[in-house]
Amino acid sequence: MFQDRYAHFADALVFVHGPLATFEAQRHAELCLKQGDTDMAAHWRATLDAVREMKKPVSCNVPDCCLAA
Repeated sequence: MFQDRYAHFADALVFVHGPLATFEAQRHAELCLKQGDTDMAAHWRATLDAVREMKKPVSCNVPDCCLAA
């Protein structure tokens, strides 16, 4: 359930910030740590992980599927 929440938030973060989404998530995590809010920093790190997961290439087992675009 938590992973779904982070994936959903990561998707929104990428929608808003595009390629800078990882930077934004990292920046927020660092700001939270500086303020002593370790719980919120952990949430931002989980969101950062979810953004990074989104950027991993997905393998396709269907022949010529990538050529259809």
